[in-house]
Amino acid sequence: MFVILKSQAQEITYGVRLGANLSSISSDDIPENLKDSRFGIVAGFLAEVPINQKWSIQPEFQYSSLGNDDESLRVDYLQLPIMLKYNFSKLFNVHVGPQVGLKIWEWEDNSTGETNFNTFNLSAVAGIGVRLTENFFADLRYGFGVSNIIDDENIPGGAKGSNRNIQLSFGYKL
Repeated sequence: MFVILKSQAQEITYGVRLGANLSSISSDDIPENLKDSRFGIVAGFLAEVPINQKWSIQPEFQYSSLGNDDESLRVDYLQLPIMLKYNFSKLFNVHVGPQVGLKIWEWEDNSTGETNFNTFNLSAVAGIGVRLTENFFADLRYGFGVSNIIDDENIPGGAKGSNRNIQLSFGYKL
């Protein structure tokens, strides 16, 4: 794999992405009146490493605001998605991969100082992309949390929940 990546190193492209998330926490432990989705932002950097003409690997580093609309259920992450990308043509692609998130902010109850969310988050991501021009592109993705994000140490009987989000972003490749 190192030889393949090294031979393709001249073709690595870099870029930036900016977009919007519509997210919610999927959980039976959250009251119905707190389940409204949150609109948030996503912004980050990417590198696309070609494997051949159809396949590439696209690691990314991004900021993403997730959670629910209620401020006590908002959480922001630094995320590292690693996408395996298949190009149907020069215009359209599909991509899938894992995504690891590190919590960098959450609303904190100042009266108790308790936090609601675990530090790390693991998700599976799938999406479709379209190349709009030589340098501009758009992606539509769905993120499905596979790890429990709720810190249940302070909740009697425990609690479970995972992130779900739809993300629309636009980007520019250098």
